[in-house]
Amino acid sequence: MPYEQLDAMWLKESVHHVVDPELTLRGLADRLAPGGRLLVVMPPATIQYPLFKAALARFEELQPDPAVIERHLRAAGLEASLSYVEHELRIGRDKYLGMVRSRYMSLLSTFSDSEIEKGIEEIRVAHPEPVLVFPDRFAFVLGRRREESA
Repeated sequence: MPYEQLDAMWLKESVHHVVDPELTLRGLADRLAPGGRLLVVMPPATIQYPLFKAALARFEELQPDPAVIERHLRAAGLEASLSYVEHELRIGRDKYLGMVRSRYMSLLSTFSDSEIEKGIEEIRVAHPEPVLVFPDRFAFVLGRRREESA
């Protein structure tokens, strides 16, 4: 390994792909130098995207709760904090439906082509407006290794 310790690490929208988040985060925390930081950026446990009902339900099944990630960082010996940032997205409906069809988020890869097409029709009915406006919210879970005392 090129570095014994790291000053900073960043995981963005990836922790939900990890089989054992507690073990993985503990391993990463162990690589932090004194004062080092580990930032996990992730969606919250629920989202308000204009997706079809089955996709939103599957998201909630697969997405870890940021509060659990914060607890994992504390259990790994880090000082940890959790905060959220939200901003408004505006996307043309046709463009967004094309993004869904292209499976713009990994969650959508768990659906077959026919399920995606059925979902797109559900979105069309629920959202006839030409521009979709919805909140995009992210959790920032920051862990910090304490400085070693002299």
